[in-house]
Amino acid sequence: MGDGIRVAAPCKINLHLGVFDHRSDGYHPIESIFQMLDFGDVLWIDSLKKRSGIELHMGGAIHMDVSVPPEQNIVYKAVRLFQMEQGDENGYYIHLEKAIPLGAGLGGGSSDAAAVLIALNQISGRPFTNPELESLAACLGSDVPFFIRGGTAYVTGRGEEIETFSVPTPWAVLLVNPGFHSSTPEAFALLDRVRAEAMEPAKPLRGRDELLQMLNSHPGNWTFYNDFLELFLKRGTPEVQQTYRNVLLELKNFGADFINLSGSGSTCFGVFSDPERAKKALITLKSRWPFVKLSFPLARRADTVVE
Repeated sequence: MGDGIRVAAPCKINLHLGVFDHRSDGYHPIESIFQMLDFGDVLWIDSLKKRSGIELHMGGAIHMDVSVPPEQNIVYKAVRLFQMEQGDENGYYIHLEKAIPLGAGLGGGSSDAAAVLIALNQISGRPFTNPELESLAACLGSDVPFFIRGGTAYVTGRGEEIETFSVPTPWAVLLVNPGFHSSTPEAFALLDRVRAEAMEPAKPLRGRDELLQMLNSHPGNWTFYNDFLELFLKRGTPEVQQTYRNVLLELKNFGADFINLSGSGSTCFGVFSDPERAKKALITLKSRWPFVKLSFPLARRADTVVE
């Protein structure tokens, strides 16, 4: 691809996710621990020599809906945003190899968008600093700024307030997706409705120091939670309730030290302090669920690779 760039778009999990009551602007503040993993999508980006426009091509194990116009894809939107902010009239060819399941709570689309911004910035001679890229990323979605930075982070606000940590992560993560899509807007709407009916406020903020101290302890001692998991186990459809219970129980039975749901679903995960136990669990669970992946934490976002 000439002077093009190959760039990784790693996924993330939410080790902890507290969701607070929505603000006047409709957004829900969160308190979360994001952890970037070494599994994800891959993009190839190249300049269309002396041509304008955006050519977006899809491939990979995860099939995208071809009926959706390219202009609605967040990757396309990221290119257009960069072009407008930079005054860039070049055209671009983008090939996306999709490996992260859709509607899975792993931040696949957000990571793809961040990867595009990073790659275009490199192709263009780095006109934007990383903080400036994060500001651009926030225009595309609440999770996107995290993927500019990566690693392990305490995340608040809508997702745009990020504090990264250097913490030891000597554990493996087994991702299990049961094969159904979870709609984030529908999950937030259900959470609002259930809280209103029960007249039950959100849990209080746990705070950076408490969560960081826990993160530095053995995963078997973690008391992180996800408000969406608690919601789905109580008020999800019978199928969703039973599916999540089955996946989480199997992860626990195979030796996971900590289990949870990522984002608003639908991917469950187990954290294993012993990677060998995770590898054994992988072998069995792959035959039981449509998507199972063994991955490991990334301490920082991987650099792009120039081809």
